[in-house]
Amino acid sequence: MLPMMRNQTIKSWRSAEQWLLGSMVLALAMAAFIWLVLGPAPAAPAYLTAIVLLIVSLLASLIMMLRVGTTRRQMEAVLHGRARAEQHAIEALRHSEAQWKEVFEHNPVMYFMVDAAGTVLSVNTFGAAQLGYSVSELLGQSVLKVFPAEEQRVAQSNVAICLENIGQTHSWEICKVRKDGSSLWVRENAKAVRRLDNQLIVLIACEDVTERKQAENALRQSEMYQAEAQRLSHTGSFGWGAGSGEIIWSEETFRIFGFDKAPSIKFATVMQRVHPDDRARVQRTIDCASSDGKDFAHGYRLLMPDGAVKHVYATAHAVTDASGGVEFVGAVTDVTARKQAEVELHEAQTNLAHVTRVTALGEMAASIAHEVNQPLAAVVTNAAACLRWLDREPANLKEARGTVQSIVKDGNRAGEVIQRVRALANKTADQKAPLHIDEVVNEVISLVQHELLSHRVALRLELAPVLPLVLADRIQLQQVILNLVINAIEAMQPVKDRPRELVIRTRQDEASQVLVTVSDCGVGVAGSTNLRSLAACAFSASSVSPCNSSASSCGSSALRATRSTSSSRSSLALPSRSSATAASNCSGVFAPASFVSASRRPVR
Repeated sequence: MLPMMRNQTIKSWRSAEQWLLGSMVLALAMAAFIWLVLGPAPAAPAYLTAIVLLIVSLLASLIMMLRVGTTRRQMEAVLHGRARAEQHAIEALRHSEAQWKEVFEHNPVMYFMVDAAGTVLSVNTFGAAQLGYSVSELLGQSVLKVFPAEEQRVAQSNVAICLENIGQTHSWEICKVRKDGSSLWVRENAKAVRRLDNQLIVLIACEDVTERKQAENALRQSEMYQAEAQRLSHTGSFGWGAGSGEIIWSEETFRIFGFDKAPSIKFATVMQRVHPDDRARVQRTIDCASSDGKDFAHGYRLLMPDGAVKHVYATAHAVTDASGGVEFVGAVTDVTARKQAEVELHEAQTNLAHVTRVTALGEMAASIAHEVNQPLAAVVTNAAACLRWLDREPANLKEARGTVQSIVKDGNRAGEVIQRVRALANKTADQKAPLHIDEVVNEVISLVQHELLSHRVALRLELAPVLPLVLADRIQLQQVILNLVINAIEAMQPVKDRPRELVIRTRQDEASQVLVTVSDCGVGVAGSTNLRSLAACAFSASSVSPCNSSASSCGSSALRATRSTSSSRSSLALPSRSSATAASNCSGVFAPASFVSASRRPVR
């Protein structure tokens, strides 16, 4: 259209030039006509007048032609410049349109234009491809085609909201369905506008958020698993900013402390739940960790609103945040059940030790009867002898005094035997005291004299003359050694081809421990026998209960058992009084080590 207007303008200027040229020709014709009319000798004034008019007309025509030509050239230049500018503008507009079309078609955002009824008026190529369609397959179709059945009502409601609020932008997240049936989560931004033809349309821009949704679902599932694991293990997590004092807890931590879940909690509130007897110690631990910025771990009690007491154990790791401050990330575990189990286990061990002692009484009945009957028989014999010495004339007072002293000695011996038996039978707590191990061994020997004689076992004692005191419970230590001796005696029952000899040795090893070794010459064990299980039970016979708990309770650090096919040796290692005291001072509680397994080797 612009070139046509420019051509019309040029044509009009050319018509003006032609008109001027025609005017000049007409003027010349008029001059010629005047010349002809007036004749060859006209009057001078008229002739001059005609000549002047002719010349003036010619000059005016020339001037007008020059001005019209100049003006025409200027107008042509202006029109050509305007035409070039307009051409550039048109080309720029076409380029911009192509760019925007490229952006619209291939921008990684899905664009839809739908009318009030939900019919798709326009969709970009990327949006159609994301849903597995071509543009032609979606144009003119209902937009509900790309939504699953359960989301179609929500989609209709969203479009209706946009139509009710024209010009306002609305956002929501919704699930769409591809052509192949797979799901696609999108975030939609929509706005209703009115076109020039007064038609309402809804412009929708959709962003694919499927990966984010999957990550959120995975995170939510992970948090659910973590919360369930914390609930099952009674372990909560926490974060504590040492500088800000902010404390963040997991759901299980709130449950352990008995508080309602909240975004954060104050330190003063936590301290109010700590048991009054533990608050000072907990405060010192927290202050130390806050100033040093180091890891910490501590156990304390909680006093709940209902008066119940909980035992918890907290451990934390120090980390540095972005600002250079110290934060602690840790876990707190409810160990109340474990503490109760430990108490119950201790009670069970005490009961088991009592049952073991009472059971051992049945095995020692013959020895006890012999030990009690022997001093009582000696008392009766000595009393009769004393009467005979007194009945003599004169009475032999010296011999009578000697028999009375023997009576007193035998009576004390019987009392000691009964006292030891009562101590074994009584259900009493451990009473550790410094002991001479040789005295304990001699007391045990006095209890098994009858067993040694009845089984024809020769006893050989190799007791070290000077040994340090051991820290142990006398009665339980007697029971352990007694079990070892009875095991050795029973192990030698099948022996017929050689003397039965039982050797008890005491000595001090390189680690300053006192060793009690019981050796026999029994038949040993078969090659398939589990020596580890035998060592764990201290080679207890079927009629004697295991002495594991007694050995551990009396303070033994190790019970070693060695048995070959022709002999066996059991060693009881006891810490000396000095080493046991040092260990107690270092750890706070003296906990003896467990039994070690047996090794299969000959005993020299």
